[in-house]
Amino acid sequence: MHPVILVTGASGGLGASTLTAVTGTVLGRRRAPTLVDADFSGGGLDVTVAIEHLEGLRWGDLADHEGHVDEEGLRRRLPMGPVPVLAARGPTPGGPTMTAVVEALARVGPVVLDVPAGPLPPELAGLADVVIVLVGLRPRWLRDGERWALGLGELSERTLVVTRGPRRAERVSVQAADHLGLRLLEHLADDAAVPRDEARGRAPRPRGSVGEVARALVEALPVSDTVLSGPAHDRVLGLVS
Repeated sequence: MHPVILVTGASGGLGASTLTAVTGTVLGRRRAPTLVDADFSGGGLDVTVAIEHLEGLRWGDLADHEGHVDEEGLRRRLPMGPVPVLAARGPTPGGPTMTAVVEALARVGPVVLDVPAGPLPPELAGLADVVIVLVGLRPRWLRDGERWALGLGELSERTLVVTRGPRRAERVSVQAADHLGLRLLEHLADDAAVPRDEARGRAPRPRGSVGEVARALVEALPVSDTVLSGPAHDRVLGLVS
């Protein structure tokens, strides 16, 4: 299997969907990734990447699917943004359907999942080769990070923190990650260009701080495009000793 990457936030509004989209864009330069929306209460990842007007399959079209998933056929029928996107719209699929679809897409290339803030759904946590959690550096956000990290168990070995806040707050990122008992990937600095692009209906672009974080994540992935093997925690991007 190719890596399955979960991107989430310990609090809402920290930019997990934007980071998901930009990571897919960066991955698409040398692999065959798919962006998958797991936030069924949100507006849809297709809106984030400005392709909500395009035809193609959404999760609601797959909600009643059972049995084998034709990964290549499915991926061809998804609307194309920076990379193919399976967005949340319509009925919510059950856990077995979600698992089967994500595993099928991971046979083609890396899968980047946009997961809503809060506890990780067990069916998604079980698929993850790596979890990226955004944690804000304000006191309330740090408390959210503490609560999110409780009970991770062995999943903590596959979890990396991206801190979020002003550029000047980067100096406390390492201490914040240590406090949470998790490893730091990068600091995601506030960038006024991101909300400007959103207001103009543009997909997030791989520039500025969000581009830096996405490239740091992609550079940590295995260089080879060959299918990975072994237990999930042994496939985690070379990040687990």
